[in-house]
Parts: sequence; structure tokens; C-alpha cells
Amino acid sequence: AAMTAALPSPYTLEHAQVFIAQTHDQYAAGQTVSLGVHIQATGELTGIVSLRLSMSHHSGHLGYWTGTRYQNQGYACEAAKGLLKHGFTDMNLNRIAGQCFSDNPASARVLEKCGLSYEGCTREAFLKNGVFKNMLLFSLLRSEYASSEATS
Repeated sequence: AAMTAALPSPYTLEHAQVFIAQTHDQYAAGQTVSLGVHIQATGELTGIVSLRLSMSHHSGHLGYWTGTRYQNQGYACEAAKGLLKHGFTDMNLNRIAGQCFSDNPASARVLEKCGLSYEGCTREAFLKNGVFKNMLLFSLLRSEYASSEATS
């Protein structure tokens, strides 16, 4: 939670309960698609992947978190790629963006491995636990996604 803009840190059970209730309401309202990321063989939850939607702009914002013991094993990237495909092919999105703190290179790698291009840095744009943090911005357009899918 310390490296995630959308989650409070420390992250408590009460925070999790509120998140689950809000996620359900946001999905019902067509605002967000949030999915649990599970290990196929065991069903164990490794994290969450989500798209916050702006259907009037045909765009989405990719978000994810992975439990500490599951990091650096490809779970976030695999899940994010699946949600990107859903966003572009099933939801007719034109643009999907993502962001991460500048001091979280692992998250930047996930976005780049998923094909998002670096757009820039918003300096001291987010206050997290009393510290202003830089945010790195990334995006992928449907035309770029279609082009990369055609060559793979």
C-alpha cells in the first residue's frame, strides 16, 4: 500500500471492507472493472487489477497491486495484459493510461512490459503519508495495441 496511490498506508481490514463495497458499487455503475488476480492452480489471491472508466472519452485508467510475496513473478503483467485486451476489444476504449510513483521502478516495468509508453512525470503531484511524490505517466492507444497484437 505504501507504493500505491489508490490505497491508504497502512492498509487495514476496515480499508479492505470499504474497498470491496465500493468496488461492487462502482462496477454496477459502470465506473470501474476490478478483478482479483489468482494463481490458477491454487486459487490463491495474489493481487488486484482494475480499469477506472471514462466511457464518454472512451478511456480507462489501469491500476493494480500485488501482494509482497507475489511480486516480481509476472502476475501483475499477465493480469494487466488481459484487462488491456478486454478494454480495447470488448469495451471499445481508445486510450488506457497508467501511472506509478517515480520511486517504484517495478511498477513502471509492468506498464512498459504491457506496452504502455512513457509520457512524462508530474512532479510532486501526489501527497502520500506526508511526502510529495512524483508520478510517472504512461499510456497505450487502441491503434498501438492493435498494431502490437498483429505482429505478435
